Amino acid sequence: MIKNNVNSTKKLPPLYWLLTVVMMIIFIVGGILFNQHQKQQTELQLAQLALEQSKLQNQSSSKQAASEPAESGFTGIESMAEKPETKSSNSQAEDEAVAGAIAAVDQAKAQDTSIGHLSSEVDAEYHEGKTLSANASRYGLKPIKSASADLKATIPTIDQMLVSHLMNVWGRSGPDQVAKRVEGWSQQGNTMTYRAAWDSDRYQCTWYVVSWDKNSNQVLKEGYQPCFGH
Repeated sequence: MIKNNVNSTKKLPPLYWLLTVVMMIIFIVGGILFNQHQKQQTELQLAQLALEQSKLQNQSSSKQAASEPAESGFTGIESMAEKPETKSSNSQAEDEAVAGAIAAVDQAKAQDTSIGHLSSEVDAEYHEGKTLSANASRYGLKPIKSASADLKATIPTIDQMLVSHLMNVWGRSGPDQVAKRVEGWSQQGNTMTYRAAWDSDRYQCTWYVVSWDKNSNQVLKEGYQPCFGH
């Protein structure tokens, strides 16, 4: 009798199992729906954050563009002369100084006729058996020892640039294969000119020429000339 009572307590009605299964299904479906809702909320928040960042970047770019001055294609004294609207009405003395500097540059350019045509290209041809004299006066140049201290201080920088460039153009493998043959300076009016002839161990040769206004230190011409006619 007691055994039968125990067995009867272990047997649960079918309704209980049905309700259990239904609750489990509801729990699983609810979990899935909750996860989808959370995912949608997260994606929505990320989209809103990206939109806010985009707006902030656009505002920052607009402010930066408005605060930065427009770039000009002109530099130096000549650009100052071409934009008179930017000058102060109370700067007459400054205007006169600028006008004087421009006139000096124009005068120097007009006087700078003895240099001739300069090229950005280096003569790479071989001139076998031809070399220049080491006497600067033969080319109308004064010796460097009589040049200004500024020019003397600048020449080492020019030499370093030319050695590297000429080795590349002339196809030489070492700095000992190019050398400065002669150098000197000259003056015509306000125009100062420095000239240096360089050659290689394969009879390649070129003049490097640079001229500038001694008052403004503005470079007027710079380039190369062949040592010998073609």
